[in-house]
Amino acid sequence: MESQKFIKTFNVGLIVSMLLLFMLGVVTLYSAARGPGLYSLYKSQFIYFGLGLVMIAILVFIDSEILEKVSYLSYGVVLIMLGLVLVIGHDAKGSSRWFNLGFFHLQPSELAKVSIVMTLAKYFSDEKQGGPYNLKRLMIPAAFILPYFLLILKQPDMGTGGIVFLTAGALILFVKVDWRSLLIVALLGIITVPLAYQFVLHDYQRERVKTFMDPERDPKDTGYNAMQCKIAVGSGKTFGKGYLKGTQSQLNFIPEQQTDFIFSVFAEERGFFGAIILLCLYGAYCFYSFRTVARARGKYEMLLAFGLTAIMFWHVFINMGMVIGVLPIVGVTLPFFSYGGSSLLTFMLITGLLLNISRKRYIF
Repeated sequence: MESQKFIKTFNVGLIVSMLLLFMLGVVTLYSAARGPGLYSLYKSQFIYFGLGLVMIAILVFIDSEILEKVSYLSYGVVLIMLGLVLVIGHDAKGSSRWFNLGFFHLQPSELAKVSIVMTLAKYFSDEKQGGPYNLKRLMIPAAFILPYFLLILKQPDMGTGGIVFLTAGALILFVKVDWRSLLIVALLGIITVPLAYQFVLHDYQRERVKTFMDPERDPKDTGYNAMQCKIAVGSGKTFGKGYLKGTQSQLNFIPEQQTDFIFSVFAEERGFFGAIILLCLYGAYCFYSFRTVARARGKYEMLLAFGLTAIMFWHVFINMGMVIGVLPIVGVTLPFFSYGGSSLLTFMLITGLLLNISRKRYIF
């Protein structure tokens, strides 16, 4: 009876979908990283995954009340890291996003996604009045979000900044917002978006927006990435060209195909049918994440689980959207697929936290 209860409360679907996504991802990474100097990337990905499994095993047995208590502390620590990375961070291609630890490049903005969810979940769970919230009552949550968002934009990293903003927005909508406040925010967005385009975005980011609107305006420079990705995805047709047989990927026409654009490698090799299977796996992961929201015993756990699910959803939505050309290219990784220790460990951190919440009834 105890073993049956243990299995029932353990979110098996979540861990199985994660494992399947990683296995598909590392096989695709092997194909994408066959260029000079890239052969060892899939081996490093296995090492990061092993470290992630250890982290998950530890997180599952931590009382979520401890997580709640350290939520504001995590916010402060990540905020300091976001500030420091601009000063002493490793500079690559004009961006300062990583701490070079020698054996590992730590990206604080990846941690910021989880930290902002923990912080907002703590704030809204402590707030006794409840929703619907108006703009005045949302000033404190906004004060948590803006420093993260602005510091990440300063790196610059529009993609991660957007994920932080969209995830926080989804969580705020989940706790209910007064319709008048939503209308005001929408009107402010209409006014400020053109201003942000002109005065906030960097030149290369404005070029990305222009390229999104017209990819063929400069196919050899700013439109190159978008054009090559769409060619790769389209050439996969129904069932794909076959493993290791994608011309766009094997001839290295796709830039950064091991990270942001790895979905184009998968779609070229596996075709439309394979892409649908991959979407179903991500859908299964999100489904079992939402089951965790339902299993949560308290408000903090419920909000934390919802926010973590939102991170996964936005990553998949934006990454696939930019690869097939329906969203601008902003540099967002595909969960469990894209190469990178910080990215992979962040998604495994999310999985560990979700497993912690779904099993709390049994453990505690």
